[in-house]
Amino acid sequence: MATPREFLTSARWHTGGAYTCMRVTGEHIHLWEFHYRRLGVLDSQVEGLHKQIVDGVRSHAPSDSTATWMVTVLCADNSFLIHVYKMPGLRLDDKGDVLPIDVLVHGAPRARAHVKHVQWIQDRVPIEEYARSFATSVGLKEPFGEVVLQRCSTNADTTPRTELLEGLITNFFVWRQGTLFTAADHDDILHGSSRHLVLNACRRLHIPVQFTAPCWEESATWDAAFVTSVVKLVVPVRAMYDTSGSVTTLPVPPILADIRTMVRQLMQEDAGR
Repeated sequence: MATPREFLTSARWHTGGAYTCMRVTGEHIHLWEFHYRRLGVLDSQVEGLHKQIVDGVRSHAPSDSTATWMVTVLCADNSFLIHVYKMPGLRLDDKGDVLPIDVLVHGAPRARAHVKHVQWIQDRVPIEEYARSFATSVGLKEPFGEVVLQRCSTNADTTPRTELLEGLITNFFVWRQGTLFTAADHDDILHGSSRHLVLNACRRLHIPVQFTAPCWEESATWDAAFVTSVVKLVVPVRAMYDTSGSVTTLPVPPILADIRTMVRQLMQEDAGR
């Protein structure tokens, strides 16, 4: 079976290219309104697209109402192409906790960041290749779990400031002194569906959120960091590297598990509606 990436890069169209990746459990599409609004689906098309997605899932597992699928919907020539793929599992340790990842800080903000478009898959290839090479050069046993894009500027006193915006396929968060930091809606980021869930989880948990891109130069003061995506949900960051060789190692405090648990609860509530 083709992967979502293979599906997207092999599809052909004259107009289109915007897409979304959604989590579907049984026949329930999580955050359905979020996804069809992201694609700009017309009111007259919503019901038909919903049926197209459910039919696609049924064709893969007609009798399994508990399986979770990663469904990719691509806008192509005023229609929608659907790809259904078994949701990849998270990597867990012996205790059942999500394994943290290593992250590289590298790359400029994406163009048209607010649109999830196939072109980004091609544009990020050089960044991915560099990250693989850099991981080898610093002796990592595994590739980086993500690369976080940066925006460089200077403070009023001319000291450098490296703002961390988002991952190649994730949103990025930092936990510092009881507050969660993440890039603002108006920054050069894609507003991911899992980001949406994390922000809702923080409201439920009364966790303050500051919409300010975390600053790499302040990373020694961070208490934790994590990334989110439709597959990853909430994955802790173990260590962050920059291309000069600087490394910041990070703990995994219980608050990350609290956020992950609340995200899953919100998903269950959504499925029960």
